[in-house]
Amino acid sequence: MPNEKRLSPLNQQERTILRLFAEGYNNKEIANQLCISQYNVREVRASLMKKLSARSISSGVRTALEEGVITLYDVLESRFSKKPPGARFGRS
Repeated sequence: MPNEKRLSPLNQQERTILRLFAEGYNNKEIANQLCISQYNVREVRASLMKKLSARSISSGVRTALEEGVITLYDVLESRFSKKPPGARFGRS
C-alpha cells in the first residue's frame, strides 16, 4: 500500500486538478473545464506544490504517482470517460 501519510491530505478539488495536470492540461484549460477562474487554478496549483513538496507541477505529479495519491489508472480512466472532469465534485 502506498505511503500517503507523509503527505498532507488533498481535498477533492485538489485531486481533480492534480489529475488534470497529469493529463497535460494547462491552467487555462483546467479553469475552462471546471468553470473556475485561472486565479483559483493557480492557487490550487501552489497548494498542491506545497503539499507535495514540489518545485514544479510536473515533479508534483511524479510525487503523487509515486506515493499513490493518484494512479495512472485515474489519469487514463478519466481521459476516456464521458463525464466532464468537474463532475466528480458537483459540477458538470
